[in-house]
Amino acid sequence: MACHAISELSAPMTVKVLIEQVRSTFEQLPDTRKGGPNQRYVLQDAALSAFAVFFTQSPSFLDYQVRMQKDKGRNNASTLFGVHQIPSDPQIRNLLEPVGPEHLAPLFIDTVELMHRQGQLQTHRALGGLLIALDGTQYFSSTAISCPNCSSRALRNGRTEHL
Repeated sequence: MACHAISELSAPMTVKVLIEQVRSTFEQLPDTRKGGPNQRYVLQDAALSAFAVFFTQSPSFLDYQVRMQKDKGRNNASTLFGVHQIPSDPQIRNLLEPVGPEHLAPLFIDTVELMHRQGQLQTHRALGGLLIALDGTQYFSSTAISCPNCSSRALRNGRTEHL
C-alpha cells in the first residue's frame, strides 16, 4: 500500500504531509462496485469526505461544504482535502462499508511510528503511557439527550450516559 512511504519520511510530520499520505492511501482502496452508469462519486472522494468530518470534528461539515460551494463557488473539502465531489452521508456509508480495516491500519500504524520517531508524541505522554483521542465519543455525550442509535453506558451514580 502507498501508506508505507510515510514511515520513510525524514521531514517532520505536518498536517499537509498527513493529508497527502491519507490521499495516497485512499487512492489504493478497493472499489467493490460492479460498474454501471450510476457511479457519480469516486471512492477516494467518499473516503476523504469521511476523513474531513473527523479532522474538523464537525458533524455538519459535509452539509456546510455543499452550502459553501453553492454560495461561494468553492469549499474547504476541496481546497484542504482535494475532494472533487462531496457525496451525501448515505453515499459515503455505502461506498466505504465494504472497505476492510486492513486497508487503513497501515496508515495509522506508520503515522504513529513516524511521529514517535520524530518525538512529536512526547507532549501526549501521561499516566505512564501515550494518550491519543481516537474518536469523539467522550466529547459528545449526555445524560439527558439521546436517540435510538446512541450508544450508552451505566454510570456509577445510576444514571445512563448516551454517547
